[in-house]
Amino acid sequence: MKKFSILTTVVTFLALILGNLVVATDSGDACGTTWPVCNGQIIPDLTDYHIIIEYSHRLMVPLLALLTFINAVGAITKHRERKAVVVLAILSLGMLVFQSAVGGLNVLLGTPPGFTTLDVTFSQVLLIILVLLSYSLHETKIELNQVSWSTVSMSYRAFVIGFVVYIAQVILGAFFKHSRASNVLLEIPAAEYLIRSGSIANMVYSLHWVATVVIFVAALWYVIYATKFKYHKFLAWAYLITILLNAVVGFVIVITGNVVLASSIHMIISTMTTVIGGMILGGYWFKLQKKSITT
Repeated sequence: MKKFSILTTVVTFLALILGNLVVATDSGDACGTTWPVCNGQIIPDLTDYHIIIEYSHRLMVPLLALLTFINAVGAITKHRERKAVVVLAILSLGMLVFQSAVGGLNVLLGTPPGFTTLDVTFSQVLLIILVLLSYSLHETKIELNQVSWSTVSMSYRAFVIGFVVYIAQVILGAFFKHSRASNVLLEIPAAEYLIRSGSIANMVYSLHWVATVVIFVAALWYVIYATKFKYHKFLAWAYLITILLNAVVGFVIVITGNVVLASSIHMIISTMTTVIGGMILGGYWFKLQKKSITT
């Protein structure tokens, strides 16, 4: 069941990447408002790369739904005595329903500005839940003595604060783009706007960078302790590096005018950061434990 759960998480990751490419390449309207088929056809015109990207994402959704359902039912059936597994499995099903409904509405409504932010939010939360569900299926535990456990717990509290801010930043960044606030700031014309005020666009952008500082400090703090006490060192460094890459690519987007390639890379790295952060949380909650004191 653990391997199947990992497979489900990988497929979810790929589906999010495709979804990110849909947004980055402005392919959301390529299949019109007919869903789940494309422009009313099962096999649409595949000479347009926008159609290929959008339709590939639509075809991925049924596969993801099937795998998530099997994964949740299998986890509950085999591990019904473990509360964390049951809760995460039920949450994964609920989040999949919400995410699919929002994605369908987004298409049927013609991708209104700002609405895709909800799709991004539910997708990120679903990915985190599936990563945590995979870790909750771990049977083996790593025991830490009292001193190490106290230190690890302290560093994880700092990490959790930074990770929560990171997820909020991802949602804020999605809103910045999908509300067309980024177009206002970069003076790029758009067909539809949710935000037209330059001052509001600057405020959202400033909050995004303030969040980046908080996230970086928390990640650096976590790396220092993870390296010193030798736990999750690889994940800690991978998390910090992807955050730095996010900041660099975000800066490139502003300098270059939000080009398709830079925006796509930014979204892919952001999704990778979400996965790594979920793995760190899963490792702490489901693999590490305080060594029991025997008398």
